[in-house]
Parts: sequence; structure tokens; C-alpha cells
Amino acid sequence: MKKISIIFLSFLICISTTVLFNVQNVHAASGLKVHYIDVGSGDAIYLECDGVNMLIDGGYISQSDRKEDEASRGVLEHLVHNDSQNTVNENDADFISQLRVILKENDNSDVTKYLDSLGVKHINYIVSTHPHYDHIGGLLHVINKYTYDHIYYNGHDYTTRYYRYFKMLAEDNVSSGKVRAALQIPQQNDTFQLGSAKVTVLSDQTIDYTMANGTAINNGSIVLRVDYNNRSFLFTGDVQYAAQKKIIETKGSSISNIDVLKVPHHGHTNSVYGNTGHSENYELFAKVNPVISIVQCGIRNTSVSLPTNRVLKDLSMSDVYTTKNQGNIVIECDGTNIGIKLNNTNKQYKFTILGDVNGNNRIDAADYLMIKDSIMGKLKLSSLQLHHADVNNNKRLDAADYLKIKDFIMGKINKL
Repeated sequence: MKKISIIFLSFLICISTTVLFNVQNVHAASGLKVHYIDVGSGDAIYLECDGVNMLIDGGYISQSDRKEDEASRGVLEHLVHNDSQNTVNENDADFISQLRVILKENDNSDVTKYLDSLGVKHINYIVSTHPHYDHIGGLLHVINKYTYDHIYYNGHDYTTRYYRYFKMLAEDNVSSGKVRAALQIPQQNDTFQLGSAKVTVLSDQTIDYTMANGTAINNGSIVLRVDYNNRSFLFTGDVQYAAQKKIIETKGSSISNIDVLKVPHHGHTNSVYGNTGHSENYELFAKVNPVISIVQCGIRNTSVSLPTNRVLKDLSMSDVYTTKNQGNIVIECDGTNIGIKLNNTNKQYKFTILGDVNGNNRIDAADYLMIKDSIMGKLKLSSLQLHHADVNNNKRLDAADYLKIKDFIMGKINKL
């Protein structure tokens, strides 16, 4: 009987260990996954690779804030807006405790609902690109609810209660022993590993954009590049013209020919180019030359439809997807190819060798003819086909591309 009990106990321990292992490794999917969470005209992006995860921004603090529905405001919204119905005094000695209770009892953010659905309990890296409430609002719930290893912010002060409470919570998390991670300001060229993916900071947080046409907060956004084997992703926060220009000048090679772009500032045109027909993102888009572009946007809080027609025109080299139209967008990358999940449907991007326009893993006359027909207006190439066809890397398809491929096929040159 004793032997049976020991065997049974060992079985239970084995089962418990297996269950615990499975819970702790709920994110340990192979490859890189990038979740562009539908938070309306805000940003929230969750990445996971080899069991390591990162959250970039947190959208709004609640559904009523996302919809700007003042009539449905509760105690949390009254507090962060400090409106006439706010009954909480942030100068009270126990204010942080009150704030934590209010956040717990009013957890109505898109981000925590989404993370909970994935089974997230802990986050390795949290990044607040800048302190506007459509990016930092939901992070109050995140840092109140989950533990984390690292937390980054852009270091530029802002006057709103959202920002002030975010800092207060982060500092109290350390002093109370909940986490050991103090707020950090990342430096340009800093790198860290997201599993086998590499994250690089491209923005310079020491630059003061106060005089940049009133767009200082947006231009102060943290900009990140993520590389996973052969594929690259760019996350731009809300950077506008001044910051875009600076990154092009200082980190031009690091943003050239990115595979997947998170379009800055929700697809707004802004105003630098006036009536020329281009958005102020024109130079950035031309440099990045993305195959895939993701716009996190909604129908709330804007007099124009996002992304604007000028932005779409400037992204004509790219396939554009929006959270407004597709909802949550999930990209899965194996290091070479990319799959996109949209509304329960999948789209695959199979990256092949440069010059292989038709995707048959070789360069032949068919590729030459496709490029020629495209230039003559007889054939419309996809963004991925254009990516493979631009063999001279001048960010456009022209006669030089098909002549170079022709010379390669005829043996006049030995590489493209």
C-alpha cells in the first residue's frame, strides 16, 4: 500500500510539474508573433518570441475614453480627467492604494482584455513610446495588474494625470517590492534580445522637439527596430516630420527596406507638404520602402478618415492593413516568411531571392517579362513582387531593373 501511495504521489508531482511548465511557457511559440491590438485611434502592440514578450504602448485607459463618451465616464475616468464629478484627492496619503483599487475595479481597457485572453501573467519588456493618453492610458492597468522585468519611457515630462499616475505606479511598484524594474530612458543604439529577435532603439531621447510646430510629444516617441533572422519590423510611435527627418539623417541605413512598418501617428497626413499631394511621411515611407504597413487607427476623434488618402498614396509600394478595418492583426514570422491573420483569414508572404518575381525560387525569363509588363502598365505587381523586382534598389521599378535581370539571365553579370 505504501508503494502504491509513493507511485501515486510521484504521478501527481509529475502532472503538477507538467501543468506548471505549460502555464509558464504559454507564450513559448516558435518564431516571432506580433499582435497589433485594435484599440481604436491609439497604439498597443504585443510581441512574443521564444517565450520572451514585450508590450509597446497600451491604448486608452477604458472604452469610454476610446469613444470619448463622457456620459459613460465612471470613477476612473472622472479621476484621470479631474472633471467636476471626481471625488478622489490625489494628495491623500493613501492615494496610490486608492488608485490601485479603482484600476482593479474598473479594468476596462482593450489591452488587458487581450493580454488576459492570451494568458499573459508577466511581461518582460514594457515600452511607453510617449505619454499621450491614447498610448499610455491602458499602461496604467498593465503595470498595476502584471509583473514585469523592464519598463521604458521617453523621459519627457507631460502635465496630464495619465502620465503622472503612470510614473507614480511604476515607482511604487519598485518601492513596494512588486517588481525590481525602475523606469528607464533608453538610449539611441541600445539593443536587447526578445528571445532570438533583436530589438534596437533608433530614436534619440535627448533631443528637445519643443519648437517643432507644437508636435514635441509625438516627436519624442521611442522608435524601435526588431530583427528576426531575415525579416525586419519598425515601430514608430507617433513621430512626425521633425523626428522622422532626424532618424533618416542619423539612422538612415537602419530604416532602409524594412519589411513591416507600423505607420506613425495613426495614418494622419499632417501638413509639411501642403498641397503637393504628399503626406509629411513621404520621405520616411520612401526610405523604409515597406512590403507590409500596419495602421493602428479608428473612427474616433478625427474629422478625417484614417489613414488619409495622401498617406495611402505615399504607401503605394506597400500592402496596407488597418485595425479599423481588420480588427486585431497578428503577424507570424518564421524568420524568412510572414503570415498575417485577419478576421479569421490568413495571408502569406513568401520571401524569395532578389529578382525572383513570380516566386518559383529561380530567376528566369518569366521574371523579366513580369517586370517589363508591369512597367508598361499591363500587369500590377503585389508589394512583395515589387520588393523582389527592384533589383537595383532605387525604391522604384524601372527599365534598369529588367535590363539587369536580362543581363543576369544571359550570363553577362554573375550576381544581381
